[in-house]
Amino acid sequence: MGLFLASPSGAEREHLLEEVLATIGNPVDSWAIAATLESMGLRDVDAVERYGAQDLFDLAQDLYERARWRLAARPSVRERPPEVRSWRRLVRFLRFYLQGVLFALPMAGQIAAVLALNYSLWAYLAFSEEQATVVAIGTILSLIVTGGFTQAISRRGMFYVAQKHYGLAGQVSLRFIGLGNLLITVVGLLVYGLNLLFSFYDQQVILVSLLYYVLLAELWLNSSVLYMLTQRAAILLSTLLGVGVVHLVMTRTDWGIYAAHALGLTLTNLVIVGYGYGLLSRRARRLSEEQKRARPPRLSILLYTTAPYFAYGVLYFGYLYLDRVIGWSVLEGSFPYPFWFHTSYELGVDWALISLILTIALLEYTINEFSAMIIPVQKLFSAFNLEDHNRYFKRFYGRQLVLLLVAACLSIVGTYKAVVALRLFQEVPLIRDFFSSPITFFTFWGAALGYNLLVVGLFNSVFFFSLSRPGPVLRAIVIAMVVNGTIGYGLSRGVAYPWSVVGLMAGSFTFALLTIRSAMRLLDRLDYYYYAAY
Repeated sequence: MGLFLASPSGAEREHLLEEVLATIGNPVDSWAIAATLESMGLRDVDAVERYGAQDLFDLAQDLYERARWRLAARPSVRERPPEVRSWRRLVRFLRFYLQGVLFALPMAGQIAAVLALNYSLWAYLAFSEEQATVVAIGTILSLIVTGGFTQAISRRGMFYVAQKHYGLAGQVSLRFIGLGNLLITVVGLLVYGLNLLFSFYDQQVILVSLLYYVLLAELWLNSSVLYMLTQRAAILLSTLLGVGVVHLVMTRTDWGIYAAHALGLTLTNLVIVGYGYGLLSRRARRLSEEQKRARPPRLSILLYTTAPYFAYGVLYFGYLYLDRVIGWSVLEGSFPYPFWFHTSYELGVDWALISLILTIALLEYTINEFSAMIIPVQKLFSAFNLEDHNRYFKRFYGRQLVLLLVAACLSIVGTYKAVVALRLFQEVPLIRDFFSSPITFFTFWGAALGYNLLVVGLFNSVFFFSLSRPGPVLRAIVIAMVVNGTIGYGLSRGVAYPWSVVGLMAGSFTFALLTIRSAMRLLDRLDYYYYAAY
């Protein structure tokens, strides 16, 4: 230490270091010190005249070395992360895991409704393949058109909700929903106009498809507000209420399934809008006057900051349905339309979706566990012991990944066994038809593997989105989509249409592999990426 104090400027530097450390604590690197010095108003000329340095960055480097020397001179105290009792860890796991299950319950509720009643809020087992084609077109289009807006609402809206800025959350949601409705209208008119020009489908058919498209698109947009507010039970109850309306129309009237679905979806949308914005308004009224006067950023800034998440939402739903679009566009025989629903294929992939309910719930636990531990664990490691800090989180990542893979295997096998057990009821026409085609089994195994590998990619995405780094996820899903489309298209044309599911498997494997590689790189420098994110 005497060497550092050998000159008058050394004493002044020590005093300056005290000010820097009081401001930022242990510095990450010399650049952090340089930024702090600049914020204190120091210039290169001050570094030269007052502290005898060559420039500001030379001064910052010297202060950084002094800080390192101070830390090295302290008695070493080996700190360990606080131990959490096993039962508390289990309680925390069950709490967040059940929240994740609740996230998937609306989907599970619709599956249960189909099994119990033969119809749900927008599905019907008695649809002909022509009717199913019509509804499938509207459903897929609604998800792709609104996927970007739902992601943007979740990203930006939850940012304000976490700060209890419910007024801003409501304003941002309304802006995105307004833009979403504009795009829904434009795409709907475009589809209708193109069909009018080229006659891909009968006009009556396309009108029915557009009815489902508009009502489902509104459902996804409006539900995103409740997801933003973590009101998952309200979404489940609202959709089940809509199913109740469908049931009443089907059992008490002769209006038909289209009218039943239209009324059920309309009521569900009205309930969700009323409850969601009513809840936001009540919470916003409790804000301070200063908070009430707050306004969100300009629309241009809002769009710029959420653009990567918007793109991810569109790509995600595009990826999710790409194998079906490819398979259903293989017209083996005389089909009246260029895109034709294949029941056996759809039964297989819907069966595989059930396995996701138990697997995807783990993501809720992972994101909450990661968010809860990152700051307490950071405090246990000095700025000069970054390798141990990053290694700690890599071990956490490894444990979570193994847990996810085990859950995925158990979920796939459990789902298969549970559904196959229904073979005992072969006298029921629905069950007999379900097991009548080997294509259903083939697509189940392919889609189950593909979807659970996709969840591995989503698991890795949790870390990137938590640190505001969507870039690696976007690159990975674009490459995965190319792999999915190329392999699926080639096999569906070269072998048979069900082989498009192999494209889903290959694409999901690519997505998982690329995001695992990127996640390992991120965790190697987690200290920097966390610092850069905030």
